[in-house]
Amino acid sequence: MANIAGFLWKKITALLLRSTSKKLIGVLLFFSITILILFSSFNPQQIVLRSDEVARRNIQSNITAVVIDQKQTADLKDQAEHRVQKVYLQDKYALANTKNDIASFFASAGGIISTTDDNKQAKLEALLTSTNKKPDLKLEDTLDQLAQYLAERTPQEIELMRKACLDVGQALMEQTITEDALPATLELALKQVDEYDYSGQARQIMKIVVVNSIRANMLYNQDATAKAVQEARDSVQPVQKTVKAGEIIVREGERVTPEQISTLEQLGILRSKNYPLTLLGSGIFVLLTFWLTLEQLRRHHPKIYGNDRLMFLIGLIFILILVTSRAMTAIHISDQAEVNALVGFLAPVAAGSMLAAILLDNRLAVFLTMIMALYVGLINDGNQLDYGIVAFLGGAVGIFQVYRLNQTSDLAKSGIYIALVDIVAILDVLLIRGGRITWDVAWMGACIGAVNGILSAVLMIGALPFLEGAFSITSMIKLLELSNPNHELLKRLLLEAPGTYHHSLMVANLAEASAESIGANPLVVRAGAYYHDIGKIKRPEYFVENQRSFESPHEKIAPALSALIITSHVRDGVDLAREARLPQLILDFIEQHHGTGLARYFYSRALEEDREGNLSEESFRYEGPKPQSKEVALVMLADTVEAGVRSLQDPSPARINNMVRVLIKEKLNDGQLESCDLTFKDLDIISDSFCKILEGVYHKRIEYPETIVKELEKRREKHGDHDYKPAEQSPIQ
Repeated sequence: MANIAGFLWKKITALLLRSTSKKLIGVLLFFSITILILFSSFNPQQIVLRSDEVARRNIQSNITAVVIDQKQTADLKDQAEHRVQKVYLQDKYALANTKNDIASFFASAGGIISTTDDNKQAKLEALLTSTNKKPDLKLEDTLDQLAQYLAERTPQEIELMRKACLDVGQALMEQTITEDALPATLELALKQVDEYDYSGQARQIMKIVVVNSIRANMLYNQDATAKAVQEARDSVQPVQKTVKAGEIIVREGERVTPEQISTLEQLGILRSKNYPLTLLGSGIFVLLTFWLTLEQLRRHHPKIYGNDRLMFLIGLIFILILVTSRAMTAIHISDQAEVNALVGFLAPVAAGSMLAAILLDNRLAVFLTMIMALYVGLINDGNQLDYGIVAFLGGAVGIFQVYRLNQTSDLAKSGIYIALVDIVAILDVLLIRGGRITWDVAWMGACIGAVNGILSAVLMIGALPFLEGAFSITSMIKLLELSNPNHELLKRLLLEAPGTYHHSLMVANLAEASAESIGANPLVVRAGAYYHDIGKIKRPEYFVENQRSFESPHEKIAPALSALIITSHVRDGVDLAREARLPQLILDFIEQHHGTGLARYFYSRALEEDREGNLSEESFRYEGPKPQSKEVALVMLADTVEAGVRSLQDPSPARINNMVRVLIKEKLNDGQLESCDLTFKDLDIISDSFCKILEGVYHKRIEYPETIVKELEKRREKHGDHDYKPAEQSPIQ
């Protein structure tokens, strides 16, 4: 038994540890909590009334709300339905079929008449009988008599009758004929046939042919008509009426009307017969919103959807905001119902919106804000749409404020913007409702809007560090901290490899300048550029920007060893970054900023010394991987371009432009950009941006006049600065 129990426990544990199982358990957990929170807000009073029952006491509304007059709305819908006309579709073949029927009859009749068959009359009678499908057509002669008359006609007379029938049929069929209008059209056809100066029997034959060939050319479309009726009914806006807080709905001793029952149900005062289904309805709503959220994540944010940790974070943010919003509904700030109803605007949805934007994704945050606003509307009594609108607007403004953070003070500023928008939105929805806004209501609404903005910012700032640490997320706040020059690694880089430090600053400036224009995150680019060469701290003297003398240590060692030292700064940087607990986002810049590029200088030297031809190019390449994002690719290009332009003897604008484009093209041709989503247009934008900045840095110097050079020499001799040598050019600007 113990073995069986152990086996089952292992199986159950393995099942629970599967990603799909964990997602299912997480969804069920958050589903249950959400249902509990949502259902707890549905608490109608224990009043049971039926239509025509006598009320035992006065029943009044506790809130100001807009309800629908069901009876008047239904009457207006019925009136709209009666005004809808039937929908018809044109029968494009009706005229052609009429002509074919007429032509077919006279062709058959002519064929029978032209024969010498003794049964000619009987065949013509059979033809008339099969053609005459309207037995109510009144004829003076019998079909036998008409057949005899027809048998004696000449081909010329038959042709005249045929043309007359075609003229009448075509003229009528060119008009609009519905099934309802068909009888009147046939009567008109009979009158037009009677106008011909033909014999009575000829006209009777023509009536048979014309009447039985004319048909409706507009066919009744039942589906389209039903759709038009439904659209007409749906277009009728519900008749609304405002019920004030304290207004008596049913008076004691009165018989309750169906309209009063409807009003009580809409206000949530009356316990409906379907009240047990409220839980089911809540479950369906939660299920729909959960499904929509999961589909949004699966389709548009697959990386988040596949990360159980981030999925749990989304659920946690959602539940925290929902619980806080539900707790706010218990606050009682005034005995005035209109003022107390404003408490619903305290829901700090903006805090959840900003957390989602900072920790996850801006577009996802907008979607989650919409979902949270729906729940805020549901858990509050009264004008639920108003609460949802204000919550969404405040949350959206919060997202916009933290979309691009440049400093931590922007977090506090976001609360001010949210407060201003909430104040305007609250007063606006009160104006839209058309109610009389007292000074107390307006003042309290403004105060609640201000409190909401400040509260949202405080909650967000307070929760952010804990969520960042608990879920190991590199947010923009973390990136701002990493960009601080006082960071331990950056201080070491400045002291131990000052040339690399200034090179990194230049790379950061170059990359950041064009980041936003190509859809990259400037803050991520800057932070990554600061740390991309951090590995050079271990052997700074082997990198040209840190060499203070003309003698390079690489001249004393083999090219292969030099290449190994140069390329190892990537691995060294990763080790240093991990020791300093830098996030993976920064490690990506360190690992990928050279991709699998070739240490070309040392490879060329090795080729010169390789006489046996055994040299492998792969041993002179970086380990990679290649840049996987626009941000890393941008730093790679900035790193390459900055070093290349710095090596120019005469960095004129033309030479700078040529160097920038050649170096970027080399990276492209070497396949280093194939794993990121940079386009040719992006590369062109990057090139222009690099050239503009580099031309400003390496602009033409102004030469010292000879008199100034002499004056500088005198000062040098005076101060004993024998190592000073005046340059030909100086950065005087």
